[in-house]
Amino acid sequence: PEKCKDFKEVCNAAYFARIDLSAHGWYTTPDLVWEWDGSKGRPFNYFCFGAAVSEVEIDALSGDVNLLRTDIVMDCGDSINPALDVGQVEGGFV
Repeated sequence: PEKCKDFKEVCNAAYFARIDLSAHGWYTTPDLVWEWDGSKGRPFNYFCFGAAVSEVEIDALSGDVNLLRTDIVMDCGDSINPALDVGQVEGGFV
C-alpha cells in the first residue's frame, strides 16, 4: 500500500507544482435580462455584497497559527430572512 502523506507534504507539493488548492465557483441565473438604465428587465433580486478580513499570528519557528480576530461586513439590503443571511455569512466563514 502507498504511504499516506501528511497535510504539510501535500500542500508543499501543490505549491511547488503551482497547483491552486482553492475552490472557485459561480452560478449563472437563467433568463437574466436587465436594461441598465433601470427601465425594464428581469433582474436577479437578491444581491449581497461583503468584505472580510482576518488577523492571524503565525509562530515562525513552530508554524502554529492563532486567529486573533475576524471582521465580516455584509450588505444584504432589505433582507427577506435575516436569520438565513446570518447563517450564510457564518457558514461562509467556517
